[in-house]
Amino acid sequence: MSKSVSHPAHRGAPRPFRSPNVSIARTIAGSLSGHGKLLGRITLASGIAAGALVAVPAANAAPASHETTSVEPAKVVEAPTLEASATPTAMLTDIKQLERAVEVQERKAEAARKAAEAKRKAAIAAKKAAEAKKKAEAEAKAFAASQEGKIERAISVASEQIGDPYVWGATGPSSFDCSGLTQYAFSAAGIELPRVSRDQAAALPTIPNDQIQRGDLMFWGSPVYHVGIFLRWENGQAIMLHAPKPGASVREEAAWDGWFAGSTHQA
Repeated sequence: MSKSVSHPAHRGAPRPFRSPNVSIARTIAGSLSGHGKLLGRITLASGIAAGALVAVPAANAAPASHETTSVEPAKVVEAPTLEASATPTAMLTDIKQLERAVEVQERKAEAARKAAEAKRKAAIAAKKAAEAKKKAEAEAKAFAASQEGKIERAISVASEQIGDPYVWGATGPSSFDCSGLTQYAFSAAGIELPRVSRDQAAALPTIPNDQIQRGDLMFWGSPVYHVGIFLRWENGQAIMLHAPKPGASVREEAAWDGWFAGSTHQA
């Protein structure tokens, strides 16, 4: 005797296919994170756009057999009912636009972060520059108040007189004799010297010539009759700044023979 086999049937009449709604596509796209999941988004969106019906076997369904008289109908998951408003191509376009919007926002956020970091570094650099300037000003002020700073100031003032004529007994500001020049320059720097070269030599400690320093005085004669300001050694010769003699002007030149040193650093 033949056995009858029942055929599976859908529960209820199948629903007609409707095109997906754009807002649902966007929701699906937003639920997936990371740019690397674009393929998954496209696949999911395409499946929904096609209105696919996926048959899923029931969890307790038994394997089909010729001995059974009927087969349990398979469960069917229908595609969501969507309003007819978008095509699959439009949905993919929306997903790409979402991706681009995310990238734009990330670029803006990164640009803002870099701008803030640059501003922070600029503020730090400005603060350091201000501190360095303040420190340099304090050091310059301290140096100017020191003996070394005063001596450099005296040399600077004396150098400004280069070209002024020698006039016996003159103490400036536009003509000088030798001791008038040294007294004028050192007085401007806050170091007081006697008027004439002989008294200047007596007022300063005598030091060995090879220990002379920039700004020390050089004397000639016994009794002393001339004075100049030591500047530097050059090719083994001492270079001085002085008012030489009548008919000449204030200048730099190699020291005359027979000099000895008096230290303004120890004054």
